[in-house]
Amino acid sequence: MLLYSTAAVVFCIVVNCVHVESQGSLPLPSLSLHPSVNASDIEMFSTVKLLCAIPDKAPFPVAVFVSRADDPTENPEPWPKLQRADTIPFPIVMKPGMEGAYVCWYKSTRTKENSGLSSSVDLFINSLPKPLMFLLPSPIFPVGGSYIAQCETPDNEIRNITLSFYERQLPVSPGNENFTFIASRLLLPGEWGAKINQTNVFKSVELTCRMEVFYKGRVFQSISNPMKAIPDELPAHLYSGTRKSMSCAGYLLLRVKEDWTPICFQNKYTNNEIDLANIVCREVNCGHALTWNTYTTNSMNAMATPRCTGKENRIAECPIYNPKDCEKKLLHVTCSGALPPPKLSVKDHGSGPWVYIKSKESATLVCTLESHSLETNEWIYLTITYKGQELTSSRTSSDITGNIWSIEYGLPSDKREGEFACFARLSSKNSNSVHIYIYDPPSTGAIAAAVITTLAGAAILIYICVFRTSEEVVRSEPAVAVPSSSIEISQLG
Repeated sequence: MLLYSTAAVVFCIVVNCVHVESQGSLPLPSLSLHPSVNASDIEMFSTVKLLCAIPDKAPFPVAVFVSRADDPTENPEPWPKLQRADTIPFPIVMKPGMEGAYVCWYKSTRTKENSGLSSSVDLFINSLPKPLMFLLPSPIFPVGGSYIAQCETPDNEIRNITLSFYERQLPVSPGNENFTFIASRLLLPGEWGAKINQTNVFKSVELTCRMEVFYKGRVFQSISNPMKAIPDELPAHLYSGTRKSMSCAGYLLLRVKEDWTPICFQNKYTNNEIDLANIVCREVNCGHALTWNTYTTNSMNAMATPRCTGKENRIAECPIYNPKDCEKKLLHVTCSGALPPPKLSVKDHGSGPWVYIKSKESATLVCTLESHSLETNEWIYLTITYKGQELTSSRTSSDITGNIWSIEYGLPSDKREGEFACFARLSSKNSNSVHIYIYDPPSTGAIAAAVITTLAGAAILIYICVFRTSEEVVRSEPAVAVPSSSIEISQLG
């Protein structure tokens, strides 16, 4: 009898007197690891899911609990009021000190009965998360530039850490496949990372960081993902999806080694699209930026963000940063060089600055834009003006060649004489202007009379010059001025 009482007391201590004697009459739950969890590779600070299955004969509704087997109390947050048999997931964050055996049980909220404990599941840390490796301001920088290699712990609760840096030359060739040791640091309390500075860099290297942690008499190691430090000239290019040659309009790409790559934006802190747009237009000799827009991309090789002031002549002159929350976007830029001034002409009369038409002659203005940089599917607004006032504006697409955009406008009878011009909506430059004058040529008879008069005037002039000059020499008398004949052209109604 004394032995039985002692056993009961021991049991009550183990379960903190939570489970009443009626627990034996309730079906037991079962506890297991989620299928995605590898029990032999539980990473420190990872989240492990335990599944507690409640049998269908439980006195529902029930509250479900998961806790350490050595302390099965109701302190943990339960799954409240389960109404029917189900499997409940419980996430466990594997921090230091969370290792051990886990159990689950349930309590009927109707009868207040507690079930017995499930079979235990052991959770033990046996690997480390990778350290975080960064190259600042960016893994890509101008030739002869500098960078900082920084290695950080994935969580500031880890203790007894040593961080070590390694590198190898790029490109990898036979004989230099292995990484060589650079430096290491034992982190002091409160430290969360280490860094090395590299200056005047001309060769590309690949770097990695190894983290060693002494934990409960065991040594764990993990290695960061490698990072490439690449010095390059970083020339810029505007890529057009419809143009094969270099263009003054397109998506901004930088060449890193042999690959053209989009840039990356950190819009939370940086809003320098206009600076980038103007700089790339200058770099590719296309004037200044007219429009710029960003588009999200799924490209996996997007590089870091150039932070420019707008005064640089090349993107490579800008500090280039590698933000952690980088948004991969394409920057589309249209430079002024993509939109030369359009050309205005009068149909069948050419595009000279002065055009004469007859009073009853029809006249059609033609505004033409020729560009070998705009996307061939681009729509352009072309506007024709009369004495500075808009006559017509039209949205038009390119012709079959993809290089010509044009509109036509027939002149009304009340706007046939004066200065006309046209311009493209995206361009700040107007076209050439055309002055139109009404002019009706004289009849054939009038022309013949004018010719005869001119010939008669020429004969008189010859007579005066020859014979009168001789007479002046002999008689020394002053000359008499005789005006030559002329033709006056004016509008005939």
